Amino acid sequence: MRQGGFSQTVSFEDLFGGQGYSHRPPKGEDLFYNISISLEESVFGDEKQILVKKNGRTEEIQFKIPKGINSGKRLRLAGKGDVSFNGGTSGDLYLSISLLPHPIFVRDGNDIYISRSITYSQATLGTVMDVPALDGSTKRIKVPPGTQSNTKIRMKGLGVPATRQSVAGDQFVKINIDVPRQLNEKQAGLIKELAETGL
Repeated sequence: MRQGGFSQTVSFEDLFGGQGYSHRPPKGEDLFYNISISLEESVFGDEKQILVKKNGRTEEIQFKIPKGINSGKRLRLAGKGDVSFNGGTSGDLYLSISLLPHPIFVRDGNDIYISRSITYSQATLGTVMDVPALDGSTKRIKVPPGTQSNTKIRMKGLGVPATRQSVAGDQFVKINIDVPRQLNEKQAGLIKELAETGL
């Protein structure tokens, strides 16, 4: 005889929060690779290929490098990881980005730096000089009279182009004054004369 005149049946869904039970095949493993790209690729973007070992075989994966990406960032390629053996979704492929050294340019954030040397007389009297930009063009800049060593001259807008996440950078020319290691007799005489005037 039932107590209280009624009985209560507890369902499986009640025990597990009313969500029911569904068996989902496990996702494939995520894969992680390190790739090195050139400074130009990091600034202007590019399309590349990488060979990835997946489930015991090698596969070529094509992907796009977004404009402006910097060293230390990571790209996620959804579904490009290992395949699930039980019919589930494939894992993801994560690419950690590093930059290869450039022979003349250095990137710092969204700014680009290049070093140029001038003579003592050019630093004193001022000069003009042609400077390469990362996009392959050449720009002429003025070095004002009295420029000191380690002065940075700004070339506005010639750094990393603006993206949706960041503003455009600039290019800076770091000026080094080239002090001669040896002087001929005439040069030494002129320097002595300048020294006598207090210069």
